[in-house]
Amino acid sequence: MKIKLLAVFFLLFLAVQNSYTYDSTRVTFDEAMDALDAESYEEAVQLFDSYLRIATGHDEGYYQRGNAYYALEKYDKALTDYTRAFEMGYKKDEVMFFRMGRIYEESKDYLTAINYFNQAIEIDKKYTQAYVELGRLYMYTDELTKARQNFEKALQLDPNDADANFALGEMSFNSGNTADAIDYFEKAVKLDSTNTMYFYQLGLSYASIKDSVNTIKSFDKSLKIDPSFGLAYYGLAMLYKNNRNYPKAIENYTKAINSKGTGLMPYFLYTERGIAYRDAGETEQALQDFAFAIKLNVNDTDSYLERGKILLARGNDTAAFEDFNKVIQLDDKNGQAYAYRGNIYLNRLLYDLAEGDLRKAVTYVPDDTLVLYSLGNILYQKDDFMGALSYYDKALKINPKYSAVFENRGICYYNLGFYKLAAADFEAAMKYNPSLTEKLKPLYYDAKSR
Repeated sequence: MKIKLLAVFFLLFLAVQNSYTYDSTRVTFDEAMDALDAESYEEAVQLFDSYLRIATGHDEGYYQRGNAYYALEKYDKALTDYTRAFEMGYKKDEVMFFRMGRIYEESKDYLTAINYFNQAIEIDKKYTQAYVELGRLYMYTDELTKARQNFEKALQLDPNDADANFALGEMSFNSGNTADAIDYFEKAVKLDSTNTMYFYQLGLSYASIKDSVNTIKSFDKSLKIDPSFGLAYYGLAMLYKNNRNYPKAIENYTKAINSKGTGLMPYFLYTERGIAYRDAGETEQALQDFAFAIKLNVNDTDSYLERGKILLARGNDTAAFEDFNKVIQLDDKNGQAYAYRGNIYLNRLLYDLAEGDLRKAVTYVPDDTLVLYSLGNILYQKDDFMGALSYYDKALKINPKYSAVFENRGICYYNLGFYKLAAADFEAAMKYNPSLTEKLKPLYYDAKSR
């Protein structure tokens, strides 16, 4: 009886062994790794899934599946696998910590990201990329000294690291050191001539020193690499607008609007193009762009303000007033809106309301000569000639050829009995605006004769 039982048990054991050997669902770690090495990432994930159902305690299995997820840009799943591998004791691979840092950096958890980049560096003291990313994080957190130290450490390890040169260029540009910025950016584009952002930042640097030739050259190189790179079109549009080449500016704003990847809000581009249309004298197109920008963003203060200026120039005070009102509702510190609304009040002879707006305006835009001139005019209308003089004086310090201010200050001097000063102001007003001669000559001679 015992012999029979033993024989049965032996047969059962063989059956189990044979069935396990031929189990088609069983996957080895090497098979999963072969798929990963072959860059068949979806297949690798499936094979690691099967493998980890059996080898639940294999820390490197989770790490490698995390690598497959990372390659597939499934960063949440990659982070879950990396974290599990780390908790199980897998702490020997600097790439894992670097990638964990990048994932946390993308989610703007900078402190956690810094911790993981530092762990990567602890494993590999020459991990150039980790120093570059640390530098970027310190830039984001405004720890600029630490940022520069990390970028410089990266360059010590590898002087040909394009990212480190570019990052130091950004730091130099942001601190106003344009010469160093250009030097770093030039090195970066030589090391990596396929990066659109490198050429774009180089173009911005040349634009800041008004080197139009190299600005255009740099932006054009960006566009040769990527014809849909909207930021380069925007940069060209700004350059042409500053150079008063409005047709070219409008052309490039349009290309920026129609391209992808500017990183700029669409309503902003319509507002900017609207300003270019306005400056080109094409006010109908400008009004259309401002209206569309407002449709895209009902809180677009710039479009309300610019549209209000055009409407005011056309004599449509009521519509302009509504736009300036809207700006002030959205931004109660907008000096220009107060200035324009104050002048509308002034034209309506509502002096107290005008004075209230203009005093607010001068708080926010103290060097705006129109505001100073208008405040002087209000006090002039109230026969406060001495008060008016103080604002006229300030306006002329900023714009010493402002003929209308000379005219009104001259009248204030005349009313106060300062005839020589009045005559000098009338003379200056006629000098800077000869069309005032017929009007002011009698007053000029009268003042001189007193």
